[in-house]
Amino acid sequence: MGSLRPKASAAVGALVLAALASGTSFAADVHATSDLKGEWSGTLRQFSHDIDDSFPVKLTVSTISGDEFTGIMEWPTFEGCRTKVQGAFDGKLIKWTETAYLKGDDVVLHGLYVAQFKADDEIAGDWMDPKHTISPSGPRYGTAGASFTLTKQ
Repeated sequence: MGSLRPKASAAVGALVLAALASGTSFAADVHATSDLKGEWSGTLRQFSHDIDDSFPVKLTVSTISGDEFTGIMEWPTFEGCRTKVQGAFDGKLIKWTETAYLKGDDVVLHGLYVAQFKADDEIAGDWMDPKHTISPSGPRYGTAGASFTLTKQ
């Protein structure tokens, strides 16, 4: 067993050096799907559909299976509108969409949220508007209609 420790230390050291040399955040690169589970809240800033405003939002990731997850989103500003969420990890990207209404009907379904971990307790990204042209290729689909930042509770 003693011979495994130096190799493991060398591997960890090499990863840290590679992260430092590349100028990327090591913390943002080491998240597992399970890190997403739980409650996230923050603000979505919409700049589409003739709206330029910010809205509070809560994402609860309740079930994880492999790289896929499900949960709900809550929109307090819109009379407590709640939607079903289905998503997956795609490399470093976290992608999800709102698939159905659980309460109310005041948000646009089937837009694509594309986010990344910015810190252990923060994800941020864009909402890609399904009402604009959507191309099924590349890491982002559609036209950005909002940006958001969510913090884990």
